[in-house]
Amino acid sequence: MLAIGDPGGLRVVAYIKEKNKIFFQELLYPRHFRILIIIYITLKITSNLFYGDSYFIGIKNGIVGILVYWLGMYTINLASESNDDLQKRRMVTGNKKNYKQEAAAAKRGLLISLLYTLFLLIFVVDSLQRINIITGHPLFSYVPGYDSFLSFLEQLSLNISNAFDFISSYQVENIILAGLFYVLIPYVLFRLLGYTFKGQFFLRGSQAALPIFVPVVILFIKNGLEENWVWNLVYTVFYPALSEAFFHRGIVYRSAASAVKNPSTALVMGAAVYCMLYFPYLYFWICAGSINLCLSKMGDVFLHGLLMAYAYRKTGTLLPWILIHALSNPINFL
Repeated sequence: MLAIGDPGGLRVVAYIKEKNKIFFQELLYPRHFRILIIIYITLKITSNLFYGDSYFIGIKNGIVGILVYWLGMYTINLASESNDDLQKRRMVTGNKKNYKQEAAAAKRGLLISLLYTLFLLIFVVDSLQRINIITGHPLFSYVPGYDSFLSFLEQLSLNISNAFDFISSYQVENIILAGLFYVLIPYVLFRLLGYTFKGQFFLRGSQAALPIFVPVVILFIKNGLEENWVWNLVYTVFYPALSEAFFHRGIVYRSAASAVKNPSTALVMGAAVYCMLYFPYLYFWICAGSINLCLSKMGDVFLHGLLMAYAYRKTGTLLPWILIHALSNPINFL
């Protein structure tokens, strides 16, 4: 073991000090993060009071939620490469010329990613209208051929479900629709803009995921091994883990990080877009129209989006975080 007084011990201390400085500058010093912490705790207090719990429990839930997510981000920061090393590796794996082209197209890419987010928001509302969670005529029914496409997809999903009794038709539909709207179309669109996706699914540089990956795997084995757990894990990898990671981190946050000079602002933008697409689902379905409960849950969704965007920032790869997201779903860890 290294003693504090020896050169090795001094290097460890210097490394931790440097990482603490980086973490403070990225996630504690920016004013909007301090404001967000206050808002999150306030939402937890308001939600608890509305449902008859005490003021103290609301404060406790808010502080615990903040500490859990900030501890996760601190751990990722501590185990990650330096920002300079990560930047160099991204340029090598992504091709220096393509990397510069992508940076030049980032502002246009950010605008298009935000416009595409509005399209996805309409898609979410349409999906909820079709199962009578939101009233009104499905919005995409006005798009020629979309209803016929859904009818074909439903029949295809039913046929696959009948062939494999452990697969439900709605799971097949979710995988296909998410793959189409969150992965395939954005991939083609942003490739045309000059984005390169080489290295997005590498394990190289993902050592920062290990401190989170290991406990999640242990908890998954302990609590998540139910019937058909292999298929359920595969399903969760494709929906929602892959689709959310590819669009929200691989495109929206990535565009913001290239277009906006302030890293903390880019993180907030990425998490806010992620949160926005969850709003109809939470408000109309999970929270049954309760704005207090919805805002409280939106705070949790925001922190999850922030954690995942920060994780991608620190590793430059989506793969380990897709696996962690999928493994954590059955145990509600993230």
